[in-house]
Amino acid sequence: MNTAVVILLSVVLLAAALRLWITASRLDRLHVRTEAAWSALEAALARRIVATRAAAAAGAFPDADTAELRRLTRRADGADRAHRAEAENELSRALATQPLVAEPALAAEVLDAGERVALARSFYNDAVRDTRALRSGWFTRLFRLAGRAVLPAYFEVAEQPVPAGQQSAERAQRTAARVLLIDSDERVLLFSGMNATGRRIWFSTGGGTEAGEDLRTAAVRELCEETGLQLPPEQLIGPIWRRFANFVFTGVAYHQTEFYFVAAAPAGFKVQTTGFTQLESDSITGYRWWSVEDLEQTPDTIFPVQLAARFHEVLAVLGSPGGSRYSGGRSGIRSEVLLTKAKALHPSAGGRGPALRLPGAPGSSTRTMTGRHAAADPPPGILPPVITGPVITGPVMPGPVMPGPVMPGQVLPVIPVAEQDVAEIR
Repeated sequence: MNTAVVILLSVVLLAAALRLWITASRLDRLHVRTEAAWSALEAALARRIVATRAAAAAGAFPDADTAELRRLTRRADGADRAHRAEAENELSRALATQPLVAEPALAAEVLDAGERVALARSFYNDAVRDTRALRSGWFTRLFRLAGRAVLPAYFEVAEQPVPAGQQSAERAQRTAARVLLIDSDERVLLFSGMNATGRRIWFSTGGGTEAGEDLRTAAVRELCEETGLQLPPEQLIGPIWRRFANFVFTGVAYHQTEFYFVAAAPAGFKVQTTGFTQLESDSITGYRWWSVEDLEQTPDTIFPVQLAARFHEVLAVLGSPGGSRYSGGRSGIRSEVLLTKAKALHPSAGGRGPALRLPGAPGSSTRTMTGRHAAADPPPGILPPVITGPVITGPVMPGPVMPGPVMPGQVLPVIPVAEQDVAEIR
């Protein structure tokens, strides 16, 4: 009997040791892969800086903007890893305002450099996703196999607007309204889907504006359709954030500007998805409530990417105690300041604020563009996956957006918004 117990214990210990060795080796390889991908991303970013400087030196940009572009390239080139994304985003936004480079060779170099950045970022973020997924497992955490290695962070460059003069000719414009719904436990409601690369993504409720709608009306309608919650427009706070997304679907290029509102869920609220459109039923795979700790630890992709780091801003405009608790994020915006700004823009911390009307002819609705990508293997406890629905036929940039049937060259309704009143988020 004692011999059998000893043999059994020996087998268990050997199996545990083998798993420790395999997991530790795989984690080490993932860390090496992540660092190698970061080096490749740095090289791509450096190439874009060089291409921008060469174009500026050749007089490709207006004289009034050349000095600013040179300053931004110096800032991006000298930024440390923690602040590199912020500096690169500033450079991206500045480049997006410039006309096309006339000289063919320089234009090709600038375009190629931008494409290489997008590709390198994709490889790096894939490596980060795999590393975070393994590190979040109970076995890895129990034995602290990651040691003192820093948890890698995603690198996201904001999707900048299309360069001047190209918008109406080459990209269909779309405006979307989204709602960050917060419950009494300071958790945000997110839906799940899958992008064209097979990666599961999570995103807030919301969708495209319809002809004649303002942002607040569109946000209320989408919230009711997707969650069953009917709120009067004055109970929405915002928009507090603005995000850009460029993507291609069925051969048509789109540029989306989406605005984020904040709302508090009533006590005891239960999500009802009976109001889903067919496209939403076919593509949304589930939902759950996320705390800031969940957002920080998940290996899945969350949109906006900065939601975890700036979640305190959401709580601040709701007057939640958690707004102070999380006010140490990289954004540097203190909760009291943000709440004061929110009240100034939207009286009574939820007032309607200035009306943002949608120009456009009747019948130009974009409601059919609110679906998401279907996902396989959703987490337990959420809706079962559905693999039917529209098929992506072109490259899709990261972002929870999927357009419906739109003819090439069609210009979709766009809502003008005072950009200085809305903070940008990635």
